[in-house]
Amino acid sequence: MPVDIFKEEYEKLNKAQKEAVDAIDGPVMVVAGPGTGKTQILALRIGNILLKTDTSADSILCLTFTNSGVKAMRNRLNEYIGGEAEKVHISTFHSFGIELIEKNYLLLGFTTMPKLLSDDEAVFLVDDILQNNDWVHLRPRANPEMYFSDLKQLISILKRERLTPEEFLLYVENDIEFLKNDEGSISTRGESKGQLKKEVQTKIESLERTKEVVEFYRIYEEKKREAGFMDYDDILEYTVKLAEEFSDIRADIKENYQYVLVDEHQDSSGVQNNFLKAVWKEEENPNIFVVGDDRQLIYGFSGANLSYFEEFANFFGKAKLVILTENYRSTENILTLADDLLKSKINKEKLHTNTNLNYKNTLNEYVYPRDEILGAGLYFKEKIKEGIMPEECALLVPKNYHVRNAIGILNNMGVPVSAGKNLSFFDTAETQSLLRVLNIAANPFDFISLSHSLLDKYSNISTFEAHKFLKSTKNNKLDIEELILCGKEDGLFAKENSISKWGNVLKNWVNTLSNEKISVIVSTIGNEFLINESKTHEELIRNVEVVRSFIHLALLFEEKNVNKKLEDFLRYLRRLENYGNHINLASFGRESGVQVMTLHKSKGLEYRAVWIAHMNEEVLMSEKRNSFSLPEKVKMHLSERDIESTKRELYVAITRAKEFCNISYAGENYNGGEMELSQIIRELPDVHFIKKNKEETEKEILSYGPEVYTVSVRKEEGDILEDIKKFVKENFEDSRVSVSLLNNFFECPWKWYFRNFLKLPEVKSVSLGLGSAVHSTIEFILKSGVLPKDVDIKEKIKIELEKEGVGDGPELNKLSKDAFSAVSYWMKNYYEHLEKDFTSERSLQFRDPNFPQLLMYGKLDLTERLPNGDIVVTDFKTGSTKTKGVIEKIDEEGRLSSLMRQLAMYSYLIRGAEKGRDVQTSKLLFLEASKGDKNALYSTHIENKQIDLLLKDITDYNNLFKTGEWVNRPCYYKSFGKGSVCEYCKRAEIYK
Repeated sequence: MPVDIFKEEYEKLNKAQKEAVDAIDGPVMVVAGPGTGKTQILALRIGNILLKTDTSADSILCLTFTNSGVKAMRNRLNEYIGGEAEKVHISTFHSFGIELIEKNYLLLGFTTMPKLLSDDEAVFLVDDILQNNDWVHLRPRANPEMYFSDLKQLISILKRERLTPEEFLLYVENDIEFLKNDEGSISTRGESKGQLKKEVQTKIESLERTKEVVEFYRIYEEKKREAGFMDYDDILEYTVKLAEEFSDIRADIKENYQYVLVDEHQDSSGVQNNFLKAVWKEEENPNIFVVGDDRQLIYGFSGANLSYFEEFANFFGKAKLVILTENYRSTENILTLADDLLKSKINKEKLHTNTNLNYKNTLNEYVYPRDEILGAGLYFKEKIKEGIMPEECALLVPKNYHVRNAIGILNNMGVPVSAGKNLSFFDTAETQSLLRVLNIAANPFDFISLSHSLLDKYSNISTFEAHKFLKSTKNNKLDIEELILCGKEDGLFAKENSISKWGNVLKNWVNTLSNEKISVIVSTIGNEFLINESKTHEELIRNVEVVRSFIHLALLFEEKNVNKKLEDFLRYLRRLENYGNHINLASFGRESGVQVMTLHKSKGLEYRAVWIAHMNEEVLMSEKRNSFSLPEKVKMHLSERDIESTKRELYVAITRAKEFCNISYAGENYNGGEMELSQIIRELPDVHFIKKNKEETEKEILSYGPEVYTVSVRKEEGDILEDIKKFVKENFEDSRVSVSLLNNFFECPWKWYFRNFLKLPEVKSVSLGLGSAVHSTIEFILKSGVLPKDVDIKEKIKIELEKEGVGDGPELNKLSKDAFSAVSYWMKNYYEHLEKDFTSERSLQFRDPNFPQLLMYGKLDLTERLPNGDIVVTDFKTGSTKTKGVIEKIDEEGRLSSLMRQLAMYSYLIRGAEKGRDVQTSKLLFLEASKGDKNALYSTHIENKQIDLLLKDITDYNNLFKTGEWVNRPCYYKSFGKGSVCEYCKRAEIYK
């Protein structure tokens, strides 16, 4: 451990922080307000444990609630203690739980490790239950999906509070019985005297509806388990169950982890708290260290409750209490505003700032909600002009739909915006465009989709021309042939009619793709309809994101549904959309720009300039009406949407600001109805704000010109190449560095850009399909233990080829024969000579200290370990053999051939992953070699000189992107067959 760095950072701590870091033993509870260095003290405390005790790094467990929290902790720990940081077990509660379940799933009654239920699988499980059972309330005829979200949330709450269906039913029935018999439920006057009060009857009816949820819950659990699934909440429940019921598991956990640290402990739900109790309740003064802040509890909807945080102070004995009050983030004005909004129930001391900066907070009234976003956009433009980076600005809003609306408005204003994960697949116009065309491909007589397709800009039909045609035809009988016949009266120019052209395009897709695999149809139409029609780089990026998303979904669908057709896939997508399943667009390069998010999602982040919009009473205190009444015993565990919980959310939002904090609200809704500022802000002293009324803000917006209200500002094209260079520089490190990536880059930088960076969807070639099938079959044989029968091998090959999109018929027969020949060659000549210690399809990755921001990755076909410890790596190749001279040739740039680079990469990966171990022998085995071909097997030992050339490649790769010079790198594409021109360079011409 780098002691000097640790000591240097330790000396920077204030008194309270040092107290927390030095409190090594026993239960410790730290109340850490926003910006008080929580991550820093957690990391330094771990360092202190390692420095002052003989505890090993892997005996320390740090649990947090989010993946971003894990990443932040890991990065900080790396700074302070170096390589030892990798040994510390830093994990989310759920990841830790999955590890425990993987080791002990048999104890839970499973015969195999349960699979985690994905969002789309949950949709179909719920849909199956709703459709195949009789429901009075849960499946309204007019809107069968109506209660999907409510059911998901309610079941999640019940599971986090560890309530079985039977216990929940008992609570519901007890409440009904109480309401019927309670004297207070009986009306004492009027016509209803002596009868149940109307509101009581309504409550009982609502609870009767809730009883139906109990049956749904029971069936859901039964079906899920039968299918071998576990959901997100099961992970925590199973983790606690294992800890509670099996003493040896408790003993293992306690033995493995001498020190436990829990971050954001105020967000613990009952089940997470029960885990800590189950393992350590019998320990006297266990070494558990929790950090939290009662004012930042914003996960009440998922079962988090302040009582779980507060009870820690005494549950494991008297915990040492440390309170952090020195804030290193925000100005005094921001902290005073936050403190006046919400006082801590545990800590009576106020936060005080460590900075000398101090700007006044603003409170601005606007006429309409949209005007607030216009005001925010203009404000951010000014701040960016003043030198604040767009990424240091944030717009925070209450709801997800506010986020989507705001992103659209800011984009139209020309404000650089980070969309992040806020872009929804189904909300994107291009998604709907492609869905329409796919509907036509699946059903050429879908007159609705055909009619709408004429209005799509990608059909290349002018709006007026489309309108004229639709006015003149019977749209409910429209078919493709009618489109093709359009303009026939134009004589020689008939073929130039845009509607006729569009009809022919559709006809071609229908005729040529009808028997193709779903992913091939999606890829082909997506490329031709959207990607190839892109006119600008910005449009190309958006279209690639949409097509990528479609292909990801299609591949997942194909993996789980054999022999399904395009119409089945579209039905699947429609169901996901109908159930409101949010699918993130497969986007990239969306992190730069002004950040837009909900108040809730802003937790843990910080920005120089923050604008908090839509702070109206009607917005903040509105909550969707509960579809089901909850029994009182369940309600008591939940954080209601009350003033306190609203204050906590706003408190979190305000304390994200480092220098500038702006709050806005609207005076009217879009219907002209009056709206008012939230009560929790109205009650704050005026001294906190510079205030502007709606007349002043309207005048301010108009000073930029009245067109601000209506005109969309489009980004000027300018130097597109410079935008791409910046785009790549900011995002290239996200791509894992594999040998195929390097080979693509050094062949043609634009091949890398489209294939590896943008991941532009491409139809897989037959040869690649064959190679994949052969690799999968060899892996199947290696993992079988005994050599399978020929009939089983042939069946495996057929299955794998079908997975690769090879349909029935001559092509399948030929490829099956070729694949079996290649596999048989390997079995006959090499299978019997395998070392006993071997691994197939081994994935390796590591970070080289020389390139810490790059993740090196590779998948090794076959790794063998000889009795003397030597390592042999073999890569299987289909296709023609290569001579020793071709493999070992150094090209005109002094670089390795693609094949030698591959072998060098595998040796480099093993060196990195196995702490310097060398590969003794590296082989290329050509499985389709002719009998007697001396080039069938190439074998060599990778020496340092090859590794050095590989490192030169990685260095050049890294530097070329950082400098932007990659765009000037020449293309080394070797033309053959039809590919006389590099398709990637051709596609890139629009940028040059």
